[in-house]
Amino acid sequence: MQQIALGKTLDVEIVEQELAALWHGSTGEARSDELPAGELRADDETAVLRARAANLLVFVSEDKALAEVHDLLQELTAAHPSRVLTMLGENDEPDRDIEMYVSALSQKDKRAGPKRLCCEEVTLKAQGSFVAELPSAALPLLVSDLPTFFWWRSVVDSGQKVFSNLLHASDRLIVDSAGFAKPVAELLAINKIFQQDYETPVGISDLNWARLTSWRGLLADFYDVAEYRTALEGIDNVCISYVAPKADETAMAPQALLMAGWLASRLQWTMLDKSTIRDNERTVFEVNTQRGQIITVELQRMKEAAIKPGRLARVELQSLAGGSGFKVERSEDHQRVLTEAKLGSDVQRGRVLPVRNRSTAQLLSREMEILCNDQIYQEALQFASNLIARA
Repeated sequence: MQQIALGKTLDVEIVEQELAALWHGSTGEARSDELPAGELRADDETAVLRARAANLLVFVSEDKALAEVHDLLQELTAAHPSRVLTMLGENDEPDRDIEMYVSALSQKDKRAGPKRLCCEEVTLKAQGSFVAELPSAALPLLVSDLPTFFWWRSVVDSGQKVFSNLLHASDRLIVDSAGFAKPVAELLAINKIFQQDYETPVGISDLNWARLTSWRGLLADFYDVAEYRTALEGIDNVCISYVAPKADETAMAPQALLMAGWLASRLQWTMLDKSTIRDNERTVFEVNTQRGQIITVELQRMKEAAIKPGRLARVELQSLAGGSGFKVERSEDHQRVLTEAKLGSDVQRGRVLPVRNRSTAQLLSREMEILCNDQIYQEALQFASNLIARA
């Protein structure tokens, strides 16, 4: 992907001219200056279609993350042709004014043969005090009448002006709690955004929540089996085992907190006022069901080198008094997720699903198909935040 550096001016018209020139240049000898952008000549077998179905704002705070974004855009824009505005803001570096670069992303359409799909990226870099000016430089470049997605790849702080300015211009915020530098504090910051009174509410996507989809589906399947329901109503212990987050090995993993929040919100559990117990490996608290039954919930940290940091290893619902249990866990080779139901001495093996290690581009692509708010995620996060506050 070739990048063209622009001059010091941040003139929107100049940026648009450079992007148009890049697009025309990508047509090679098949260029036709008389055709509007995006139109194809019937006899032009090498025509290029300039496509923009969305705006994507991306903010990163280090060069390594910027390179990762550039690498995944080729895959992402094949499914979601976009105008991508990528910002690198290095707050702790010496002051350096905004630098701007433009580039084109071309995709070959297998069905259309040599015809290609052309998207575009504008990269803005700033250091020190000039980072605060990135939103005012980037936002005028948004294409009007298109949905705007905002992917934040830095520490989430709802009070930070760069973050809030970009958020207010967006339809949906995308984060990944698996990569949070401050896992607990940043989950609380996301929950705070839900509580704020925006004139136009912003939807929120967490790529880490999407990774829990198969786990949530397998656990929900237990409740669809009539012969399991009596035992499930007698659950008195829940254990969620996880590997510690990479950024903070003493913190509760966001996946474990969100799973506890999801179970509590779906089954309408309420936390008891009794203090939460926490030691080096466990966080234990109690909830009350609608039937007045007390359930002990335990978040158990474990060491398992074969499982990625911050990921779940096992979720087990048990009736210690009744001798039954329902379990979703990774297989010994960690390539599959499987279920098991135990009713007394009767052990029933259930579904087996392969572990889907979807790429960041695939996860992001799925979230760019959603504009409405995920109420279930919001309720799970609310419970998780209450748990964090008491831990």
